[in-house]
Amino acid sequence: MTTMERIKGALYGFALGDALGLGTEFMTRDEIKAQYPDNLRSFDGYVRDSHRGQWKRGQWTNDTELVLDQIRSILRVGELDENEFARDFKDTVRRFSVDVHPVLNTIMSTPGWEENPVECSREKWRVMGFCPCNNEALHRGLVAGLTTTGKEIFDWARRMVLTTHSDSRCVATAAILAIMANRLLYTGEPASYDDLVSICYSVDGRAASYLDIAVNGTLEDLDLDDEDTLAAACKGMAAGLWPVFHCDNAADYIYTVMDQGGDADSNAAISGMFAGLRYGYDALPPQKEELVGKEQLDELAAELTEYIDGKR
Repeated sequence: MTTMERIKGALYGFALGDALGLGTEFMTRDEIKAQYPDNLRSFDGYVRDSHRGQWKRGQWTNDTELVLDQIRSILRVGELDENEFARDFKDTVRRFSVDVHPVLNTIMSTPGWEENPVECSREKWRVMGFCPCNNEALHRGLVAGLTTTGKEIFDWARRMVLTTHSDSRCVATAAILAIMANRLLYTGEPASYDDLVSICYSVDGRAASYLDIAVNGTLEDLDLDDEDTLAAACKGMAAGLWPVFHCDNAADYIYTVMDQGGDADSNAAISGMFAGLRYGYDALPPQKEELVGKEQLDELAAELTEYIDGKR
């Protein structure tokens, strides 16, 4: 399989998981069964309530906008520049402010944050006493996995996370996703459990139990629809990884995760990217052709492929 096929699959898979997962986002499994007795498998099928009504059918959320803009930021500079990353990130959040965690807005409003994001974030977390290990920074690991190689993968994931989330659990979970994305991109095969768990214990061992569920447990074990913890980074990491170890086709990577509810669009976006990286664009469900604005994905896939080929 070519690099272009995997990259296009990654971008479309992420956007499709995000856009289709929106249909079950913030629902419990019981609510999903009641709303979608035949399962949600199309954009035409999902309910248009006050939450979902904010987007067109087939439109992705700010999760995808942030990932696309983070990739563009790196391609424009040719590497990870924390100041450029922070400025671009702030601009994207301002343009797509729906469903953004208040922690992000608090940190980005800190004087001097764009010039020194990591230090400002660390100080803000210390002063404010932030404790949520939320998944807002999780997808940056995927960006790191797609845009760099070797020892830089962990460093880029760490630096991108720390611009807003001075939390070792967020770093550990994003780094795990980075390693998996990079391995699938370059080999088509998953990273091993041993490689991934070593990251947990080198950064924050609290992520290890969730990784174990991703490899040896069930999605139900994660309680993804629990209202109090649905946006936890450790859960999002495990949910996105679970299909890599348990599913054998691209469609099930997305469907099994979104059927669990909770933060379904974010979780299914991660698993959708892994589906695209492992099986390629053509293997993704046909709803990918109904995505609103998919021309952006085509253009960025070509640019990112050229960038990757230049780094080989």
